Amino acid sequence: LIDSYGIYGPLIFIGFCIAGIFLHLPGIIIIALGGLLFGILEGSIYGWLGVMTGIVGTFVCVRYIFRDFFQKYLENRFHRLRVFDERLAQHGFITVLLLRFILFLAPPLNWVIGLTRVKFRHYFAGSALGVIPGIIIACYFADSIAAAKSKGSLLTGELIVSAGLVAAMLIISGIAAWRLFRKKPMTPRH
Repeated sequence: LIDSYGIYGPLIFIGFCIAGIFLHLPGIIIIALGGLLFGILEGSIYGWLGVMTGIVGTFVCVRYIFRDFFQKYLENRFHRLRVFDERLAQHGFITVLLLRFILFLAPPLNWVIGLTRVKFRHYFAGSALGVIPGIIIACYFADSIAAAKSKGSLLTGELIVSAGLVAAMLIISGIAAWRLFRKKPMTPRH
């Protein structure tokens, strides 16, 4: 289908990435599709362009359309949101970068960060760098599957390594999300 659009195929894929971000579709699957269709390098580039356009679009919508409404509603009810907002206001770039490394394209993350006082340039730069490892891993995994000649050749070292990287990324993201959003506040260790 993408090939039928010729030189516009990458633009169609980028548009699909943008729509996927706004519709909360699983980002890793959409990015992997890019690796399957275009290979590691082009899939990563097109995926990055689509992801960045989608998450910046989400951020702008939340920041300038929904922020005041949600700030009034949520700020008094959730102490953690105030703490998170303060952290992003003071350490925006590094916080966004680490959240993107760990949680990659988690749809709630796009919306929650838009509600905070993080500076746009910190959000953009942290996101732009933070999504790169996840995009490359997803494209590498999908390209490894596409390169397999038969079902028997699926168990190659390259595919096992790429599957391990995807599994590690998902496990780390799950643990990080659990620790970030659990109800008990974390206590510092002495």
